Amino acid sequence: MGRDDGGGGATGRIWRKHGRGFYALLAVGTFIYLEVTAFLSSAASAQSVQGFMASELTTFMIESVVNTVSASFWPVVWYMRMGTSAVYWVLGGYLLWALLIAIVLNRREKELRKELDL
Repeated sequence: MGRDDGGGGATGRIWRKHGRGFYALLAVGTFIYLEVTAFLSSAASAQSVQGFMASELTTFMIESVVNTVSASFWPVVWYMRMGTSAVYWVLGGYLLWALLIAIVLNRREKELRKELDL
């Protein structure tokens, strides 16, 4: 097996192995949130179905690009919308993420041990 010498000790190894996925998950979740809120805002401000469709056709692509860029900077978006409580949500989510990964890896290890008769 290759040696992980990216620095940061055990914490650095854990982050490189699992933290990137958590960051990506929050970026995708933020993108979905931004898209849904933009859609609902457009629907609420539309005067008619035709007006809504025309508005969505002209602005959907532009808003999607802006939301993609915004979602990649999800910590800023979260802080702007939630203030300092965003830190607690992120930390709690990361603890849950780490717990779920530990459960999955533990099950996988048990299955491999059973297959190998260890």
